[in-house]
Amino acid sequence: MAQTGGIALTRKAVFHQSWPIMLANGAAPIVGLVDTFMVGRFIGTSALAGIGLGAVIYGIVYWGFGFLRMSTAGLAAQSDGAGAESEVQAHIIRAVPIGIAIGLFVWLTQAWLLPGAFMIYTASPEIEASAATYIRARLWGLPATLGTIALMGWFVGISRAGQALWLQIVLNIVNIILSPIFVIVLGAGLYGVGLASAVAEWAGFAAGICLAWREIKKRGGLRAGALTRKVLLARNALSKLGIANGNIFIRTMALTLGFNFFGNAAASEGETFLAGFHIHMQMITMAALILDGFAHTAEAVTGAAYGAKNKSRFDRAVRLTTEFSIGFALLMGAVIYFGGPYLINALTQDPAVRASATAYLPYCALAPIIGFAAYQMDGIFIGTTQTKAMRNAGIAAVAIYIGVHYLITPTFGAAGIWIAFLVYYFMRAVTLGVAYPRITRHLNQHTK
Repeated sequence: MAQTGGIALTRKAVFHQSWPIMLANGAAPIVGLVDTFMVGRFIGTSALAGIGLGAVIYGIVYWGFGFLRMSTAGLAAQSDGAGAESEVQAHIIRAVPIGIAIGLFVWLTQAWLLPGAFMIYTASPEIEASAATYIRARLWGLPATLGTIALMGWFVGISRAGQALWLQIVLNIVNIILSPIFVIVLGAGLYGVGLASAVAEWAGFAAGICLAWREIKKRGGLRAGALTRKVLLARNALSKLGIANGNIFIRTMALTLGFNFFGNAAASEGETFLAGFHIHMQMITMAALILDGFAHTAEAVTGAAYGAKNKSRFDRAVRLTTEFSIGFALLMGAVIYFGGPYLINALTQDPAVRASATAYLPYCALAPIIGFAAYQMDGIFIGTTQTKAMRNAGIAAVAIYIGVHYLITPTFGAAGIWIAFLVYYFMRAVTLGVAYPRITRHLNQHTK
């Protein structure tokens, strides 16, 4: 039986590896859903629009530094496949402190960063004030959030998806408990919603550290080599990490530009459309993170096969994870289309917001069906650390998207905003597909 990344390459094993990631990723937006529910039910529509804008801006940091997860996952998977345990441990020892340091830097400079962020967006002063309140509260948890991202990447890279799930469970339980306490009992309003999420992020990070230490002990304990200067500061390893992080950061900034362009276009349509858009984005994020379960598994198994220089295992890993991704993309599209109206009614009581969100729901349902290939290709390219190709593809895709947006929105209006966004998903996959043959050529030349 073919082995790579610690799991057997069978459909059963791939699904067994993927479902904890699906649940962990699917649970991640629960923080946003809880925040949206508390604001929509107990604070008001203006605050709901503000939290929508705040979530978009906060996402610049959250997704912008997603390279901490991606590079850690890809490099750990390759080291795991090559049997280099000291390097496997060194990857997490390098990544987590970097995440915490970045989070502290952003927190310390928020007084300058927030005004700059609001210069990018078109929104009323009231919505901007609500968004700023929410962001300031969430930033208390940012160092933990970025440290957790690195931990999640390491768990995925070494095929320990269950650990990532437990981390997310702890985070969400704490948030679900604290959010109503801060808002209803203490009357802390929008700031309390964000602060509850921040405290939950620290709880999740603490759980992740404990789980990582337990995993290291299971693998034979902390290797002395992982803590040596020769390993931690190895020029080759630091060079690979720096290049990977730099390329993924640029690529993620390009993709973040795309999503923020989408958010800014929604904001320009007015408060009602923006509030409905925020509800749509919760659904799209939920679907994307569930589909990323197979993409993350692809990171681990293709990365390990790449590190072991085994072409047949790599091909099988790609095929099996893609089969599951296609099936679940269709399922998620159906869930959004048929279940979306119920979620919309649960998240807002405003009739105008309900009508707007329902009218554009079919476009929202198409997002996972069209976007699954982009997620899957991301997983393969992250696992093989083909970050230069990812960078170039990300820049090209967002440029095409923005061009299509300005081309069609004068004719199609708000519907054009959604159509251009779906074209964006499609082009993300196409631009990566152009570079895919380079990976197979490399494996053909170096396979054992």
